[in-house]
Amino acid sequence: MTTPRTLPSTVRRVLPWLLRWWAVQAALAVVGRLVARRKNEGDESTAGIRRVVVVGGDELRPVHPELSRVRLDVLMGGVQLDLGAVPHVPGGVDLTVRALMGGVGLTVPAGWKVWWDCKGVGGVGFAQDDGLVHTDDERGADLRVHATVLLGGIGIEGAPQDDSWGR
Repeated sequence: MTTPRTLPSTVRRVLPWLLRWWAVQAALAVVGRLVARRKNEGDESTAGIRRVVVVGGDELRPVHPELSRVRLDVLMGGVQLDLGAVPHVPGGVDLTVRALMGGVGLTVPAGWKVWWDCKGVGGVGFAQDDGLVHTDDERGADLRVHATVLLGGIGIEGAPQDDSWGR
C-alpha cells in the first residue's frame, strides 16, 4: 500500500526559503521599529522632522510655518510627505532622503522652485506640469532635495489647487 504525499516536491523545496524570507522581514520590521523609537524626531508641528521607516509606511503632513529640514531614512518601505500646508518658507526647506529599496512620494505647493541632487541607483520623478519649477540654483530654491537611493526613488508632484467653489 502506498501513502499519498502531502506536499509536492517543489513546494517542499520552496517552503523553507519562504519561511526564512518571512523571518528576515519580521526581524527587519522589529529592528526598524526599535531604531525608529530612538531616531525619530519632531512631529508635524515642529520646524525639524526626522523619520526612520523600515518595512512599512508613513505619512507626514507638516504644518509649521518655519519648517527648515526633513530627513527620511527608508528601508524597504515608503513615505508620503505632503508639504501642501506649509506656507512659503524664507530660506527654503531642506529634505534629505536615504532610501534602500524604498521610495518617497512628495507633494509640493504649486509655484515652488525645486532643486535636487540624487546619487545612487534610482532617481527623481518630477511632474513639471503641476505648476512646479525645477531650478538649478540650489540657494534660491524653495525646496532642496538631497537624495541617496539604491533601487528606490522619489516622486515629486504639485499640490492640487484650492477650488473651494467646486465643493
